[in-house]
Amino acid sequence: MCTQGQIPLWQSILMGVRLGGWKRGSMAVMTCYTDVGGSLSEIVLSPATLVSSPEKWQEFDRRWNDCLCAFEVSALHMKDFAHSRGEFSSWKLDEPKRRRFLNALMWIIEDTVEYSAAVAIYVADYNRVDQKYRLSESLRPYTLGCMSCAARIIPWAKEAQHDKNDLIWIFEKGDQDQNDLRKRWEIAYPDHFVDPIFLKKQDVYESKESRRIRPFEAADLVGYENLLAHRLLAKKGEKRLFENLRKPMQRLMKLKGGDLWGYLSETEILSACSMSGIQLR
Repeated sequence: MCTQGQIPLWQSILMGVRLGGWKRGSMAVMTCYTDVGGSLSEIVLSPATLVSSPEKWQEFDRRWNDCLCAFEVSALHMKDFAHSRGEFSSWKLDEPKRRRFLNALMWIIEDTVEYSAAVAIYVADYNRVDQKYRLSESLRPYTLGCMSCAARIIPWAKEAQHDKNDLIWIFEKGDQDQNDLRKRWEIAYPDHFVDPIFLKKQDVYESKESRRIRPFEAADLVGYENLLAHRLLAKKGEKRLFENLRKPMQRLMKLKGGDLWGYLSETEILSACSMSGIQLR
């Protein structure tokens, strides 16, 4: 169950010459991991991206594994944790343990993640705009959310003096419409050398042993909390009712970049159509 001390093959590669780096011989600087909460059947689709250096991600992996070992679970699956299923089934009535576990994980995120981005795409609003504009043919909800996260990260990277081509973009493999993201990414960032990389939650190590990519679990935590927050805000009919948010969400929004987390409702999606030149139906 517990795995310690070994760096996965994909990470050892990224700590050396970055993908596409042969064009400039440059080194990986910052790695961005994205996981998406919710689905097209939900109120919102909630992508979250966490950014840090390879060295800090290595520290993150060590501490995250240690925490999971201490609580005797193999991985964080937020749906299982939230509903006390799977490895968390015996925790249902143990709120102090659940709170300690979540707090420990958030401390790790706070200590090791250098920047964060999260966006909520309101699905019903997207569908209303899609009735007027050729939106779904041009920009799928998954793509819109992920690229909205990227649009928040790239200005921060520039301000922090990271070249745009030193950002590695890694997305959890398997979400709907990832081919659309590949195509739109090339259109939006034609001068970027690094394309999106799609990996499963588990990756193969040099020993051929399959182990988990832990940063996806942290992004899952942020994305799920963001999903819960917007479920509540939609239910209350107010999108800025901060004081009613769960305490974990209030804490996560204090991460660097948290002040720019946002949502795309009908107004913002219409604006995106206008800026992108998406045609009326």
